[in-house]
Amino acid sequence: MNQKFLKLYVIITISLIALVLSFGQLYNYFFPAATPSIQFSVDEFRSLIENKQYKIKELSASQLIIPESLEQKFAQQGIIKVTIDQQSYVYLKGENLQNFRIGPINLTTGQPTNWAAFITFYLLLGGLILLFIRPIFRDLSLLQSAAKRFSKKPEKIDLAIRSNSSIAPLAGTFTEMSERIENFIQLHSDLSRIISHEIRTPLSRMRFALSISDYSDEENEQIERDIEEIELRLEQYLSFARLEHQHNVFCQSRTHLNQLIESEINKFSLYKELNFILRKDIITVNCEASFMAIAMQNLLINATKYAKQQIIVTTSLDEGFYTIHVIDDGPGLPINAGALIEPFQQGENDNLASGYGLGLYIVKQIASWHGGTISLCNSNETGGADIAIRWPKNDK
Repeated sequence: MNQKFLKLYVIITISLIALVLSFGQLYNYFFPAATPSIQFSVDEFRSLIENKQYKIKELSASQLIIPESLEQKFAQQGIIKVTIDQQSYVYLKGENLQNFRIGPINLTTGQPTNWAAFITFYLLLGGLILLFIRPIFRDLSLLQSAAKRFSKKPEKIDLAIRSNSSIAPLAGTFTEMSERIENFIQLHSDLSRIISHEIRTPLSRMRFALSISDYSDEENEQIERDIEEIELRLEQYLSFARLEHQHNVFCQSRTHLNQLIESEINKFSLYKELNFILRKDIITVNCEASFMAIAMQNLLINATKYAKQQIIVTTSLDEGFYTIHVIDDGPGLPINAGALIEPFQQGENDNLASGYGLGLYIVKQIASWHGGTISLCNSNETGGADIAIRWPKNDK
């Protein structure tokens, strides 16, 4: 912030100095003196009067000999200064076409520049600029520090900024925003705990009902796995919420991608009518395994809702990026496919409205944590949806 302040201060000061100097030059150029004049001292004027018999000479037009470059200026202004043998002469156009040569005389060169006054003026100008912008930058520095603290630990921030500060309205808005965000985070945390408790209770009842049911062993095992999966995903989604607010450290590691995908596909073994095809070009990747599993599960859930006969999962490494495609042979994406990535958005097609909501948003968040992206399109192979996540290799 100090470097930015210094940079802005120098730019403003130099700009104002350049503006003042430029204005003076432009003023003299566009508004010159109405009558041309030549300066000489009082002593020289007194000497001129006392010796006018030989210092002032009347010249006829034929006797007026001056360079061509000065003839036009003399005709326009009626007065010019000429230096001959290091002596100064003034030619003056009189009335009735008379011309006079005055000299030799000693002309003054104008008022010398008072550098002390010049420098003092601009130092005062720089001081005024400093007094004006320094408090603003001080308050902005406080706001920046508060924003950094808020990014690490979201809580209400009270800024020590005076009410007459130029950025007081901005500081007030920031304080109000931080309070609202803190309340939302607290509400989110409370809801997560409530949901965790409320879901575990019916799951326990389901386990009890399952123990006294007359399902086959295979069906019992599958339902038991589903219940365990719900509990596992509940824990993972709570971790997801904590990670979203940076309460945990996101850590990538070397992961066997094929095993991860096959494990997720096996959880859909009850879908006997669907054929899962895995086309694997890569074996291991660098990722956060538990959250990549959540992403895969959401993509597979979406695919199973719309697939008719098959779901294709492909993995590839291209130009330093890992890519996972989940393709179904369903009706394809709705018109507003891009909006489906946003939370709680659904397709405009009524047949698809029951799906797509929070799932793709979660996939998008997980991809972004890996430094990647999510893309949606329709597959040329099956005609159904082709949803892909892509993230950089980053194996260091």
